[in-house]
Amino acid sequence: MRKNTDKHHGLVGSTVVAVLVVLFVLLVLAGLFQLLGPAFPFLGELGAALGILLFYAAVLLAVGAGVVAALIQRWREVRRGEEDEAKKY
Repeated sequence: MRKNTDKHHGLVGSTVVAVLVVLFVLLVLAGLFQLLGPAFPFLGELGAALGILLFYAAVLLAVGAGVVAALIQRWREVRRGEEDEAKKY
């Protein structure tokens, strides 16, 4: 098996994908709040729709936070030399 001497090999792909996912989540959240924006004076009339929109916003924020947490965990693994840890199994 070929050994890769580049320690940052696993970081580039992980970082690019994490940034793209977080940007996508922020774009969807911005669209969601743009849709909600004109309705701010009429929040009382939205009723359940407001709860659904806030639920979607919370789910999207949780996805973004999970991606960032996974990226930080990956950075720590690579720093400890566990870059190819999954190949052992």
